[in-house]
Parts: sequence; structure tokens; C-alpha cells
Amino acid sequence: MYKKRCGTRSKANTESELGGESVKAYAFPDIFDINSLQELTDSLSAALQLSISVRNPSGKRFTRDSEYGSFYQNILAKSPAAGELYEQFVSGLCAYIQPTPYVCRCQFTGLTDAVINIMAGDIHIASMLAGRIRLAENPLSDEEYREIARSLGTDEDAYLSAVHALPVMTGTQFHNILDMLLLLMRQLSLLGQSKLDLKNTISSLESQKCLHQQEKVAWESLAEKDSMTGLYNRRKFEEAVAAYSTEKDRKICMISADANFLKLTNDIFGHEAGDTLLQTIAKIMNDLAKSDWLVARCGGDEFRVILPDTTLETALDYCRRVARNCRHDKSLTLPLSVALGAAEWNSEAETLHDCFSRADAKMYQNKTALKHELRIPNYIMERLYDRQVLNKASAESIARMTYDFARYLKFTRERAKEISIAALYQDIGMAKLPESFVIRGQSRTEEEKSQMHMHVTHSYTMARQFDELYKIADIIHCTHENWNGKGYPGGLKGEQIPMEARIIHLASDYISRTLPTVTGGFYTEDDVRKCLADDNGNVYDPELAAKFLRFLHKR
Repeated sequence: MYKKRCGTRSKANTESELGGESVKAYAFPDIFDINSLQELTDSLSAALQLSISVRNPSGKRFTRDSEYGSFYQNILAKSPAAGELYEQFVSGLCAYIQPTPYVCRCQFTGLTDAVINIMAGDIHIASMLAGRIRLAENPLSDEEYREIARSLGTDEDAYLSAVHALPVMTGTQFHNILDMLLLLMRQLSLLGQSKLDLKNTISSLESQKCLHQQEKVAWESLAEKDSMTGLYNRRKFEEAVAAYSTEKDRKICMISADANFLKLTNDIFGHEAGDTLLQTIAKIMNDLAKSDWLVARCGGDEFRVILPDTTLETALDYCRRVARNCRHDKSLTLPLSVALGAAEWNSEAETLHDCFSRADAKMYQNKTALKHELRIPNYIMERLYDRQVLNKASAESIARMTYDFARYLKFTRERAKEISIAALYQDIGMAKLPESFVIRGQSRTEEEKSQMHMHVTHSYTMARQFDELYKIADIIHCTHENWNGKGYPGGLKGEQIPMEARIIHLASDYISRTLPTVTGGFYTEDDVRKCLADDNGNVYDPELAAKFLRFLHKR
């Protein structure tokens, strides 16, 4: 027995709501040909003498109403209130998911409708709405129909005339028709499922093909690209050299390039900083290259460029522009620098590899010259001054006072100069601390204070990397030690602290207290002398502090 219910739209269950979304996902018009479906519903409507349409799970039409559905167009649709009420009724009817036809008498029209679901597996993809008939078992009088017309705001005579034109069926006749339509809808459901399965299979194959193509492209890219910089790799470079070697009538130039200070960057700041250095140089070289040039990283700090159809003058201009852009880049703590050499291919007298060897030789000549030109410790200090991590005037004043005091103590000029250089670079290790650790005015945890103290050890290890600072690295390591053993980083005490470091400590504290800066300079000369006297035997060597006070008085 078919389920029968009268009334307004009922609340859709969870499955029917999912079904409504599935229509969007499965694109019903892509599964069924709507024009063919329209022909089918028109034929069924004419043969069975009732209104038939196919709608989505929300009640929206896929096919228009058949000829026997003219009651809606001629009567209901002409009254906005009637049309809206009927569509609400249909929407509720289509939302129900039943394995058998669902029959319902519409209280707004007095007519009987039924809905049969079209499924794709367990997914509700559409509904066939059939009916707008008068059931013989539940007849309404003309006066009852006139009352319905008045409630809908439609013309009573027109409504009654249209109703009389609709077929009258017994429940048995209507159910027999619905049985036949149910069998037809089951076949449509099977057809829909088959089409969906086919579409899913095709989609899966297309996805696999797309994935395979993406993997192929990725593998091809990995085979010829350097993963760190995105430039071509040595393999691609060698393939290009082999290809161009046969084109002896073309004007081709070769460039050899070598990133400077990669090992130094790795040793001091770590391999992540070294990677950033290489990536920055790679971007500059690639951005300045023409589209048909091949820029490759061939391992480590080595870069190569092939420039087809290019004169030596253009190649040299490219080298100058790369060097200039690197020189102007201040994003790294160490200077961004690359040595470059260029050569033009003499195809009659040499191979392309010979041409590259000449470019490589010129690159090494330029690399040697650059090493003499660039003073890395000075560059690092200037970056610290620029970032206001250190105060340049203060650092230079400490160096001068250290020299003067050392000479007062009868050190030779050469030795006094070495001590003053140690004083100047004693805090170079601040370059290794995170930016947040050197922001003035912020409070720090004990762990952060401990890491701040590590800058002295960083200064020592960095000093050992440079020829000009190597001999004074041990002095730098002890400039923050206290006479009573409560300094850092080693907790050295008394005579364990080198004399040179004790000199620098006195000069540093004096300048930091008297020279007006953001963090100091609030002490008068007398106040500073009193502080030095008070810390005698604790922070400072008593004998050396007394000599320093006499030095200040004489100065």
C-alpha cells in the first residue's frame, strides 16, 4: 500500500538534504539528456492523461509541465500566492525519500499528486512528480472547489472549469499507473547509476593521467633543476653545452661565477644562512639574465651561464650588473658577493669546455682581487651599527681610549694597536643573536640573558675566522670577565684574565657610562671615578684600576 499524506510541505530528512546537494555534485543534466527526458514525460502524460514533470530533490524543474500540467500555468501561476503555496507543497513532496511512490492530496488545490524517486545507488538525484488528478474516492463538491479558489485569490469560475477538465481516477487506477511509472523510474535509476559509474571511472582515469603527468613534470624538473635555488643543474648545463657545441657558426659566451664567503657564512651563521646566500645570488643572476640564457648552479658555490647569440661586451655588462646588485643587497649579515669571469667562444680554435675554462680562470683572478678589497669584519660591524645593535661612536671611543691607556702602561705602539682592535671588535658576535635579543628596553628571562652572554663566545669564534683578528681572538674572549671570577663566559678570576682584556674592560665601562648614547652616558666624570673605585677588587684589577684613575687624571 502506498503511503498517503495530506497537508503542506513536510520537513526533509537528513538523507533528502544530502540528495539535494548530490544533484549539484553529480550534475543531473550531464547524466540524462533533458530533451529526451522531456519527450518521454510528454508522451507518458498524453498516454496516461495526467501531469508529469521531473524535478530535483528541492522541487525545481528539470522538465517543464506536460500538456496535462496546464492547470498550473493557466490557474495557479496567475496568482502569486497560489503559485508559491503549490511550489512549497511540491518542494516538500520531492524531499521525501521512499522506495515506493508517495501519494499526497494537496489541501491548497484539492487535487492529488504522487512523487517517485530517481536514485543513483543510495543517492537521491531527482523526483518524478505525477498527478493533479481528482480521486473518485475523495470527491469535492463544486462549492468546496469555489472555497479553495477564494482562499487562493483566483477566479472561482475559471478554477472550477479547469478542475472539471482534469481526469477523475479511482485509487486503483492511479496506483496501477504509479506501479508502471515506478518500474520505469527504477530503470532510469539503473541507467543513472551506470552513467555515474562510467563518469567516475573516466574521472578516476583522467585524475590518474593528470597525476601521472604532474609526477612526470616533477621528475623532469628534478632531473634538470637545482632544488635549492630553482636554477638549472649541472646535468642540464652539460646537455646544453653538448647541444651548442655543434653550432659553430653561433656567437656564444660562457660565464663562470663563484659565490664568495659561503664557507664563512656556514661556519659562522649556519647552513640555513648559507642557503639564503646562494638563493639570493641565484635570484639576482636569473632575474638579470635574458630568457634564452641558461643559468645553472653546478654544485656548492659554483654557478655557470651559457649566453647564446651574445657578444663578450654584453656578457661583461651582465657580470657588472650582477656584481653591482649583489653589492647593493644588504639583507645578509655578511656582504653578498660573487666573483665572475666571462669568455667568448672561438669555435675554430677551441671547444665550448675550453671557452668555459678561460672564463673560469678569469673568475678566479677576480675572486682573489675581491678578497683583498672586502674587509668582512668591518662590514659586519657596519651592519651592527646600522641596526643600532652597537653604537659606532662608543665602539670607536673605546678603541681610542684602550690604545691611549695601553701606551700609558708602556705597551709598544704595535701591541697597543692590537689591543685597541680587540676592543673595537669585542662585540662582533652580537651579529649571531636573533634580532629580538638586541632590542633595547625589553625584559629578558634568565635563559635569554645567558644567550646574550654567549655573544662573547660568538665574537671569539668569529675572530678566529679572519686573518686580521685571529691573533687577538683570545683577548676578545676575556673582555667580559670580572676580577672576582663572576664574569662571563669562562668565569676567569684575577691573573687568569689577560692584562689586555682587563684594560679593555676598564675602558669599555668608562666610555659606556660617560659617552651620551641611547643606553648610557648618564654619569659625570666624578661619578664614574667613584664607580671604578667602588668596583675595585670585584670587577676590576685593583692595581690596574688605580693606574687607570691616574691615567684619567693626567688625561
